[in-house]
Amino acid sequence: MLEKVAYQLNENIEYRVIGYQNILMQIALDPRITTALIQPYHSLQEEIVAIQQINSVVNRIGAYFPMRKIQFYKNNSNLHEDGGTILNLDKAESEIWYPAMEKGGRQFYWHFQKRGESGQPTLHLSIWLVDYLTNEKFGIIHMEVTNRALFDQLSNPLEFKKGWITVADAQGNLLTDFMDRQAGDTIGQVLEWNRVYEELRGWYPTKVNGKQSMVVYETNRLGWKIITVVSQEELWQKLRSIQNAALAVSIVFVLLTFSVLTSFGLKVSNRLNSLIRRMKRVRDGDMGLTVKVYGNDELADVEEEFNNMSSRLERSLQDISEARSAAEIEKLKLLQAQINPHFLYNTLALVKSMAMDVGSSEISGTVDALATFYRLALNRGIDLLPLRDELEHVRAYLDIHESRFPGRLTTRFDVEEEALSCEIVKITLQPLVENACLHAFVHTGGRGKLTIEARLRDQMLCITITDNGCGMTPKKLQELMMNANEAEQRAGFGIYNVSERLKRHYGESFEFGIRSAPGEGTSIQLRIFQPGALQASPGDS
Repeated sequence: MLEKVAYQLNENIEYRVIGYQNILMQIALDPRITTALIQPYHSLQEEIVAIQQINSVVNRIGAYFPMRKIQFYKNNSNLHEDGGTILNLDKAESEIWYPAMEKGGRQFYWHFQKRGESGQPTLHLSIWLVDYLTNEKFGIIHMEVTNRALFDQLSNPLEFKKGWITVADAQGNLLTDFMDRQAGDTIGQVLEWNRVYEELRGWYPTKVNGKQSMVVYETNRLGWKIITVVSQEELWQKLRSIQNAALAVSIVFVLLTFSVLTSFGLKVSNRLNSLIRRMKRVRDGDMGLTVKVYGNDELADVEEEFNNMSSRLERSLQDISEARSAAEIEKLKLLQAQINPHFLYNTLALVKSMAMDVGSSEISGTVDALATFYRLALNRGIDLLPLRDELEHVRAYLDIHESRFPGRLTTRFDVEEEALSCEIVKITLQPLVENACLHAFVHTGGRGKLTIEARLRDQMLCITITDNGCGMTPKKLQELMMNANEAEQRAGFGIYNVSERLKRHYGESFEFGIRSAPGEGTSIQLRIFQPGALQASPGDS
C-alpha cells in the first residue's frame, strides 16, 4: 500500500512537471514567437508590435498556469531588450541556471534555487530555441515556477495521521517544508536518509522522533525523490483491518465455491474437457470439428458457438489466399471510414470562426488550407480524382507551409488546361512536394523555388516537379532510388509510398524518374497513361 502511495504521489508530481514542460514546448514551437525573435526589424514600431505580440502570448498562458515569470533570451541584435521579458542572450550567462545548459544534451533544464527574490524557493525551467532546418540555437525560453505550484496540493491517499510527505531533488535539497525543516535544507540534516539515493524506489524501516516508522520512496524522471514516512503502529492498525475484511471475504468465497463445485462441477468439467480437447485440435489445424450439444444451458450456447466458429474457420481459411489483396483495400477503407469528415470539417469551421472573431486572418487562412487538405485527402474513400483536385491538395499543403515559414518558398504552377481533367491516384504529388520542402532547401534555411508542370502528350499525363535546391550526388541519387523500391530505410519513404501506390493501380502503365546534380537542384518526372484522353495540339508545349 505504501508503495502505491509513493507511486501515486510521483504520478501527480510528474503530471505537473510534464504540464509545465508542454507549455514551454508550445511556446518554443509557436511560429509567432520564433518569427518575432529572429526576423530583421527596420523601425521601432515593428519592434513594439513584435514585443506586444510576445507579451500577449505570455499573459494568456500565465492566466491559466501559475508561474512567476517568463523570459526570452535572443541573439537577434535588431530586436532591442524591453528590460523584463526580452533580453539579450549574453545576459543568460550570468544566471545560476545557465551552466547546466552549456553542457547540453537535454531537452529541458530544471534548476532549484533555495530562496528566490520573494524569499520563497524557486524552480527554474529552460529550453533552447533551435532552428530545425539549420540546427542552430538562436535563443532561450526561461520560466520561473514556485515550489508551491508543484507541491502545495499533495495529499496522502491513505490519510495517515502520523505520516509525512516530502520531495527532495537529485542533490539532496528539500523542495518542500518537512518536519520543521525549510525547503532548501539537505535531506541529510533531517534524518539519515541517504539510503533513498541508493536505488530508484524501495522502502526501509527507521526511527523518526523516537518512533519506529516506515520510509517508502519513488524517483521521477528529473531524479527527484518522493518520500513517504508512516508510523508502523498506525500501519499495523490499518493492515489488521484489511486482514479481517479479507479473511471474511475469503471465507464467504470458499463456501460459495464449494457449493457450486459440488452441484455442477463434475458435469461441467466433463463437458469443458471435451470442448477443450476439440479446441486444441482446431488450434493444431484440424478444422471443421464439432462437439455434441447438451441441453440448453449457458455452456450449450458455448458449444453451439464453437461448432459455428469451427465451420466458419474452415470456410475462411479456404478464402484467405484469394482475399489478401482485397483485404488490404478493405483495411484502407476501414481506416478512412473511422474518420468522420463532417465532424472534422465542422470543427475546422468553428476554429475559423473563432479566428475571425479575434481578427486573425492568418489563422483563418491556415484553417481553410487545412480543411481543403483533408477534404481532398479523404475524398469520400475514392482513390482516383482529377488532376485539378490533386493540384488543389498540393496548394493547400503549400499554403500551410507558407503560414509556418512565410516568404521562404516561391512556387510556380505551369499546367495545361487539357491535363486538369486527367485522373490520378490521390495523394500522389503532395508527398513529392513535401520531400522537396524538407530536403532540397536544408542549406538555404528553407528558401528556394519550386516549379510544378503538367502536360498531356500522346495519352500520357506528364508531370514534372523541379526545385533549385542543393541537389544530390549520383551516389546519393542511386541510394534514394533503391530505397524507393525497397523502403528498408527512412530516407526515400515518401517516394517509395508514391511509387508503390502507383504500381498497384497502374501496373506497368506509368514511369517514374529523378534527375539531380549537386548545386543544380532536383527534377522528378512522372508519366501516367490516360486511355481515352484528348490529345494536346501540336503547338502546345
